[in-house]
Amino acid sequence: MKKWSVIGILAILIISMVSCTSENSSSYVSERVKERRENQQEKQLLQDFFKREDNIENQQKITSIEEKEEVPEGFFDRSFNLVFFGDSLTQGVGDESGKGGFTSTVKDYYEDKSYIDNVTITNLGVRGNRTNHLLKRLEDPEVQEALKNADVIFITVGGNDLMKVVRENFLDLTFTLFDKEQKLYADRLDSVLGEVRMHNDSSRIYLVGLFNPFYQFFQEIEEMNEVVTNWNETTLSVLDKYPNTAFVPIQNIFFDPEENLLDDDQFHPNQKGYQLIGNNILEEINRFNEDSDVDEMLEEE
Repeated sequence: MKKWSVIGILAILIISMVSCTSENSSSYVSERVKERRENQQEKQLLQDFFKREDNIENQQKITSIEEKEEVPEGFFDRSFNLVFFGDSLTQGVGDESGKGGFTSTVKDYYEDKSYIDNVTITNLGVRGNRTNHLLKRLEDPEVQEALKNADVIFITVGGNDLMKVVRENFLDLTFTLFDKEQKLYADRLDSVLGEVRMHNDSSRIYLVGLFNPFYQFFQEIEEMNEVVTNWNETTLSVLDKYPNTAFVPIQNIFFDPEENLLDDDQFHPNQKGYQLIGNNILEEINRFNEDSDVDEMLEEE
């Protein structure tokens, strides 16, 4: 419950002279010299010809290279696709600004990068979704296509799984009940991540952790903080099975806040709460050196 990469040119000339009369010998030598001169002239002509052809070919290659170096603007795709998948935190419920909660903070971060021209967002957040709901939604071709085309994926889930235990056992809550559901949650979360990786096996995944929405008004119920901590540790243990994934802790944001961070429903974060969650996500992105990774990706292309 707690552990969670040569040319060598060789030329040989043999001159043979046959002994004859002096006149014939002289005549013979003259003819051979003339013949040799003519042969040399022909050879030189051939050499000049091929040199000229080589120069033309080389010039064509150089021209071709120069033309290739003049890459037209827009040759590389400099757009970035962000996909947010999950529950009401992804949907941004409680953000009175209507900007979509922490998603706007993350989008602004990528839009500030010089190597990105356009940032697109696909928000697949649905209020009330639990892990079993995400598994069902992963059967939707549109959801699958969105995940497939994502450069980065952000997921929020688990809060409603936990709250299901609270709602169904409000009058008789025990650690045993949370522990039992926590194990089932781990199995379902594992299935969710497995399905996401089937559609996108390389993009980075950030999974936002859980927080205790009751802390602000029920600080005396310390057991609930322990339950949330245990569930976050379970999430980490599941993520450990999947490369290129990161956990974003947000639990401490809501411990003794200096100002109200919850919406009027006293359950969802308000605009300030979402901003702080977004900041934690950006810290995790920077910790993973995402900038270096993207620069290397563009250079390889």
